[in-house]
Amino acid sequence: MNIIFYVMDCLRADHVHALGGKRDSTPTLDRLAREGVAFSHCYSQSGWTAPSAATMFSGQHPSKTGIHKMRDGLNPALPWLPEMLAQNSFRTVGFSSMYQVSKLRGFDRGFESMFDLFMDAEIMETCRARGQASRGDHYCLPLSEDLHKRALAWLDEHQKSERAYDPFYWMIWSTDTHEPFRHPPEFNKDAEPNYRGPVTGGGRPFAQVRNSRDKQHLIDLYDGALRYQDAKLGELVTELETRGILDDTLLIVVGDHGEMFWEHGLAGHGKFPWEEELRVPCVMRFPQALPQGKVYDTLMQMIDLPPTIADLAGLPTESRFAGKSLRPIFEGSATEVHDHIVLEVPFPFDRAERARVVITRDRWKYVEYSPPAFSRRLKKVIKEHGRALTVIARPGTLGMLYGHHFRKGALGLFKAAYVEPWFFLFGATTKRLFDLKTDPGENRDLAGTQSSRVSELAARLTAIDATTGGGGKATAVMSAAEQEKKIEEHLRELGYVED
Repeated sequence: MNIIFYVMDCLRADHVHALGGKRDSTPTLDRLAREGVAFSHCYSQSGWTAPSAATMFSGQHPSKTGIHKMRDGLNPALPWLPEMLAQNSFRTVGFSSMYQVSKLRGFDRGFESMFDLFMDAEIMETCRARGQASRGDHYCLPLSEDLHKRALAWLDEHQKSERAYDPFYWMIWSTDTHEPFRHPPEFNKDAEPNYRGPVTGGGRPFAQVRNSRDKQHLIDLYDGALRYQDAKLGELVTELETRGILDDTLLIVVGDHGEMFWEHGLAGHGKFPWEEELRVPCVMRFPQALPQGKVYDTLMQMIDLPPTIADLAGLPTESRFAGKSLRPIFEGSATEVHDHIVLEVPFPFDRAERARVVITRDRWKYVEYSPPAFSRRLKKVIKEHGRALTVIARPGTLGMLYGHHFRKGALGLFKAAYVEPWFFLFGATTKRLFDLKTDPGENRDLAGTQSSRVSELAARLTAIDATTGGGGKATAVMSAAEQEKKIEEHLRELGYVED
């Protein structure tokens, strides 16, 4: 059994056709879902790459991984899936297109080889030959075809080597769906052909948007990048078929976090734990152990991936993984492995700023947001006032930046305009509650009318603080069983567990 763990950076779930996407831009992912399984409610532990990646390999919440801010390093005490696989005869190889998941950040732990292709001289020359803008003189942003070419070259050498019969584990981290968009223009099939605005996909394209037409063009370019990414993944799958190893390979494709296109007045990622930022696709294919054509509505989260991979690979149980194996779902012995999930969402520039999220099986979502230090709060308030003034020069941005407030009703609009900014400025923790079944767009905050439910879900966060340290600092790693025991003890103390 081989394992390919394939990450599409910035890919949100609702742009994948098999998971409800309106555009037919993912035929390869759709095929993999038909030949395997997919999850429609897979959640990332973070809205930006480094902490999300750390959870994928460690099976731990972000406050255990040690990565909260942009320059944080990994907690060396973490369990680490690539290391476990290497200790069990797997050849472990990583192909990365970005700094956030690289040797420079310590992500090469457990990898026999880690190819940081964003700073590879040959790849940089390839990027220049394409006329593709680099980020500085020392690195570029490779396309997925560059990663695939290097991966297949490694595979051909592997099959000739003395270890040809050893299984391999690949980590492929692609950034095609991360701005700036660098794909060939022929993949922009949904874009308006007569568009002549400022948005080209290059540079910082979100900053180039002035009105709804620009916004739509940016979304079209994003879907074009996804169409390109999907096509190149299809070529990789064909190469694996040609080499006769596809059906012996557990292929997992996920997004590390989503991307926002002003659904809540915000664009990009790492901004707030809205569904557009945290709900990502997860597609798996492995005919030897997985059913075919199943799209599961069950809750899952990124920390479930390491125990699931270890379970399917027949590895000894790692009790320190905080997630749960999804194997009972595949075998039909369970319909859910979680009654609820807890997401700790760190923000990249201030250790005090974080959001914690509880999502229940019946789709209640509770968000508790702690603002940054005062200096950064003041800076954000001033910046927001400046953004409001840009509406005078760019009236087309009014609906994009503030239209979501008008969907909240008179009371919601008053709260958003006059109450929440002052709470934020004075450093108050914000609590929000949404019913995702009736309000998937998260437009109606029910925290004010559902106080008992807020208290119940907030207790889940209090309980998990006992196992993680409650704040972004790397702490000693305990087993999942020990974590669950402590959580139950705290919930019982708070009156939410019956004796």
